[in-house]
Amino acid sequence: MNDAHRNEVYELTRPGTIERRQVLLEPLAADFVRLRYLSCGICGSDLSKFDGMGPVKLPYSLGHEFIAVVEDVGNAVEAVTVGQLVTSDLNYRCGTCDHCTANRSHLCRSGQRGLFTNRAFAALGDLHESYILPLDSVPAIHLILSEPLSCALHALKWGDPGVADRTLVIGAGGMGLCIAFALVNRVPPVPFDITDLSLDRLTALGSLLAPLGRARVDPPGDYDLVVDASGSASGLVKGCAQVRDGGRLCMMSHLDLSSDGAFLLGALTRRDITFTVSYLNGPRETLADAARMLSSSWNTDWNVVIERRPLTDLQSAFETRRVSPYCKTVIDVLGG
Repeated sequence: MNDAHRNEVYELTRPGTIERRQVLLEPLAADFVRLRYLSCGICGSDLSKFDGMGPVKLPYSLGHEFIAVVEDVGNAVEAVTVGQLVTSDLNYRCGTCDHCTANRSHLCRSGQRGLFTNRAFAALGDLHESYILPLDSVPAIHLILSEPLSCALHALKWGDPGVADRTLVIGAGGMGLCIAFALVNRVPPVPFDITDLSLDRLTALGSLLAPLGRARVDPPGDYDLVVDASGSASGLVKGCAQVRDGGRLCMMSHLDLSSDGAFLLGALTRRDITFTVSYLNGPRETLADAARMLSSSWNTDWNVVIERRPLTDLQSAFETRRVSPYCKTVIDVLGG
């Protein structure tokens, strides 16, 4: 059809305020795909922008952990067809720069070109076809975890936890949930502990992890591998304190938005710690791996740690997300 179409988009207009706007989608370009968004998770990076931590050009559309259905395709699109279920990480990959050719396409020199009209807290969105990953599944709310799970898989590839390692995950929010899910389904299985300031999150998640994973309010001793997924400087401070001398510490938090990180020098000096910052999800194949893992290994028992809210609750969902007893908050875009 490729006609212009009215669209409803929820945008951050100033820190702490999300407003609904009516916009017009132009006729669909030949190599673009029009999506109707179904569900989208609230990510830590969304929360950082909502809280005004770091520069962002306003108004700004939020939401990149989504599933959607293809509504229409441009004349040159061949990879997907109308009606397919899809997702994306909304990172452009040119395929020719030094990062792309070195298997670091998540750091593509053109990765933030923004070849899309808006993100997923919206009715519709037009995306360049290269962003789209078809999902071989029926719509299910847990599939919105494809993007954050791919980030977890990328971090664990570096951390490489072994059966004999003591592994600690700090944070039982959305990213901690994904790391725990990846560890439970790792081959071979790897034992681990997970901690969080929220007893509600730990209690709900802990029942899903046995016998490999243990929820700990006060993790005992030192760990060979610590993955900080807390989203806070205090979580990283705890990670520094609990990684053993000669161990491995992986930070997935947005420390650059909340602290100057000066404590790191004193915490890690003379301890021979291998420290890395794991950013995004590595090559595009990791996103496909995550989607397959969710399709094959998720069961409905895990749904207890996910909060579902309608799109009309988006403002309130952002305001309460940091104190939510749920590991993950997902917005029902189509139904809300």
